[in-house]
Amino acid sequence: AALPCEAGSYSNKTNLDSAGGCEDCPEGQACTTGIVAPVTCRAGTFAFGSRNAVCKPCRAGTYQNGTGASSCLPCGRGSFCPIGASLELPAACELGTYPNATDSDGLPDCLPCTSGSFCPGGAAPPTRCAPGTFASSAKQSVCKMCAAGTYQDGTGATRCRDCDGGHYCTEGVSAPLPCPHPLGSGRGSVTCSVCKRDYYLLDSSADPADIFENPTRHCKRCPPYADCSARGTTLETLGVPPGFWRASNLTTELHKCVASDHCSGSGPVAEVSRLRLAASGSDDRIVGDAAARGGCNAGHTGPRCEWCSRSESQYFDRAQRGCTDCPAASTRLGIFSGVLVAAAGTSILFYLALTRIARCGRVGARATHRLARIESHVGLQPKLKIIVSFYQIGATLGPVYGVRLHEDLTRWTNFMDSASLDVLDLVYPDSCIGRMRTRLLIGALWPLALILLGAAALACHTFAVRLFSSRDDFHANLGRLLYWAILVAYLVLPSISRSIFKAKQCVSYDINVFTGERRSYLVADLDVLCSADDDEYRGLDAYFWAFFVLWPVLVPLSFLALLLQIRRDVRAQRVSPVARACRFLWRDYDPAAGFLFWEVIDLVRKLFLASLVLFLDPEHG
Repeated sequence: AALPCEAGSYSNKTNLDSAGGCEDCPEGQACTTGIVAPVTCRAGTFAFGSRNAVCKPCRAGTYQNGTGASSCLPCGRGSFCPIGASLELPAACELGTYPNATDSDGLPDCLPCTSGSFCPGGAAPPTRCAPGTFASSAKQSVCKMCAAGTYQDGTGATRCRDCDGGHYCTEGVSAPLPCPHPLGSGRGSVTCSVCKRDYYLLDSSADPADIFENPTRHCKRCPPYADCSARGTTLETLGVPPGFWRASNLTTELHKCVASDHCSGSGPVAEVSRLRLAASGSDDRIVGDAAARGGCNAGHTGPRCEWCSRSESQYFDRAQRGCTDCPAASTRLGIFSGVLVAAAGTSILFYLALTRIARCGRVGARATHRLARIESHVGLQPKLKIIVSFYQIGATLGPVYGVRLHEDLTRWTNFMDSASLDVLDLVYPDSCIGRMRTRLLIGALWPLALILLGAAALACHTFAVRLFSSRDDFHANLGRLLYWAILVAYLVLPSISRSIFKAKQCVSYDINVFTGERRSYLVADLDVLCSADDDEYRGLDAYFWAFFVLWPVLVPLSFLALLLQIRRDVRAQRVSPVARACRFLWRDYDPAAGFLFWEVIDLVRKLFLASLVLFLDPEHG
């Protein structure tokens, strides 16, 4: 009987006489017993080498997706390949894990995802976190975005970095974003809502989003003299250097303290004015607000720290550049009285000497004539007028024009203060006298008292002459009284007018940059507001207008009226008693050349230079 080919071989021939005529089954194919043609291995199986009777299935962890294969392919990382797999099947790892190697059963191991990467589960491998994200711990299914105020410019990060200063970072950014000009920011900022150095934020209550959208509307360049070196400076926190003062924390105006050494800048808060503290309850007139009282050393307050707050017995001394104790009134009055008596005695002795010389016969007449010739040739009176006028104007350099001379010069020019004939200030500091109206009364009336004193002296002289010589000297003494009154008025008019104008001289300070509100203070008394709401200031009106008419108006007009009355006599060289009494006004000028009224013009000029110029505000017109 015929026998079949053995398993692992095949033959399609006939009449074979032995098994040696059967062919070996080729690789990748299988040959069962008696088969006439090899069978190709299907997908998922393989046949290694020749003479394979059957195709073996791929073992677990391998697969074969082709036919006629001699081997199986290893299952991909994280794939699932059971026995006889013809395809790689996806793994089923949970979130935060990833498949690694495949076990002998074909199932992969799911390992926890490492920090700095994320694993979405299934068969997906770990993925490094992209820029702008991070994974701080293991087994993360997603990378978190960097929070606002942080950034990350690398991959596989486990944390985010703080945003750099001068930049801002929104959520999930990979690089800091520069702040728009002129904004700035601190480290770790979410947005730019502060101003950079050398700029300040106008309104600290503004919405940060609006500040970011409109930076130039909110951030302004640092005002002159202010310190904006700190990032985030606001209008309220402007740095005020020592030697400067500002009226409130809502103003950009900084004022140089030219007369005070007690402006501490952004220093401790100083006390408020003693008069305001004495007022009932709180007073909303106090220099702007609480912050405006700062910037002054202890014991000083008010505009430019020129008001004393510690005691009523102190005043601000411009020479000492600070507050000092008021001097004893008796001592100063005693010294002034002694100087006044000495000057009066010297004048009387000089007058008596001149009169005695004239009575000494021919020798006396000759000496009198010689003195008259010397005075006529030299012209002592006009030169004295020039000197007096010079020093009257020179004495106003400090109080009127704000000129500050070097201390080496002031040692030689301090005597100008006495030449100004401001007797009230020479005798006793006006700030120590009391309220402004009291100072105004004393300052405007003391020359009248001096004229009345001269009238009393002349009256006594008239009475004595009539009593002892039976000679009527009344009309002559009337002329002497008129001469005395003209002399006194001429000498004191600039200083008295300046004292009167102090009742209206105010200095204005900006206190609110948003509303444009300004506040004015009386320069002579910084505790008085130049406002109709201030009772003290309102009460000065009547005094001011009365004395304004009396001195700056009536005195020049009186001089003019006297010159008009005597002009014919003077031009005709007829010296009447009235013309003789008024000779101080006209004898130094040539009436025929039209200069008879020049003294009045010069007096008005001095009034303007020494007094009216006070009303010119150099800062605000």
